[in-house]
Amino acid sequence: MAIRIETDARTLSRSRFATSPAVEIISTLQARRGPAQAHVRRWYAQALARLDTWTLDLLHALVPTPMEHRYVPDFLTPHPQRSRETRDGMVEAIASNPREEVASQLDFAFDGRPVRPEFADGFANERAYRRWRRRPAPLLQELFDAGEATLLEEAAAAMGRFFDAAIADQWAQVGAVLDADVAFRAETMSTHGIAAMLATLDEALAWDGRTLSLPRPFDAVVDWADDGVLFIPCTAHSGPILYAAERPRTPALTYAARGTGILWSEPQQVDHTAGLGELIGSTRLSLLRLLDDPRTTQDLSLLDGHQAPTVSYHLHLLSRSGLVTGRRSGRGVVYRRTALGDALLRGALPAPTGD
Repeated sequence: MAIRIETDARTLSRSRFATSPAVEIISTLQARRGPAQAHVRRWYAQALARLDTWTLDLLHALVPTPMEHRYVPDFLTPHPQRSRETRDGMVEAIASNPREEVASQLDFAFDGRPVRPEFADGFANERAYRRWRRRPAPLLQELFDAGEATLLEEAAAAMGRFFDAAIADQWAQVGAVLDADVAFRAETMSTHGIAAMLATLDEALAWDGRTLSLPRPFDAVVDWADDGVLFIPCTAHSGPILYAAERPRTPALTYAARGTGILWSEPQQVDHTAGLGELIGSTRLSLLRLLDDPRTTQDLSLLDGHQAPTVSYHLHLLSRSGLVTGRRSGRGVVYRRTALGDALLRGALPAPTGD
């Protein structure tokens, strides 16, 4: 059994990658009662400490943990309209979801709402479908009664507040990790082909030239992928690919991003106005450490905290010394650590106090 997305080479070529703060938020909320990466645990702890009870209760009511339920309404994760969705873009997109689509998603998920035959038909019988749906929390029922417009306004504002409290401080680093991940997938595709790139997302994801298939404990066919597939990397997600498709929206596959270990430590507050021209060894060592994955100058600038010209200067010195190598990819240059750089780093793990 599998999800089968009908897409040939022509339609698959229309696929795109995009990053989404909404996906990061939802994945963080889903992980609140289970194992999670260090940065995800920290984000949720910050949300608990900084947010009001009503906001948390609303988000908890909308976003169950996997142990509670597997379905999260799709209106909370609208498709990004740009390659790098912003916090404000996310809030606006959630608030402007089509009301009928929102009502349909709520009817699908929550007990007490109308039973739509097209949903019930997917279960053994209507009774089994009703048992599958979950009971809404009282504050959620109040918003149901107020109407979809009010619910969307409140949900959008709550998502924005969660971002501000939990993720905003580290969003530049998150963006750099996500950009580096997309660059890696693009390079894999340009070097080895699209099938090889798909295998890097999930070994079980397969494409036979006509159909993209993903094993699941049920069968489903998506025959409206005229614009290909939307691929969304996520630093807060771990595990198999997540699938979302609701006609007529482009099917979306959310997958675990690479290189998230850089996010595990507390974000550093960097003084961007002082010392940017100093040629100190700790800066070059920091750049070497960040090159566990191939990265561009801009990626390294966001992660390291120094301005791009300073990073470029240090990379030039590292390259002349044979510690890193650069290869042009599109409009930028992707840097990698060399074997010599690996050897040096293994002997220089304790950070120097200065040169």
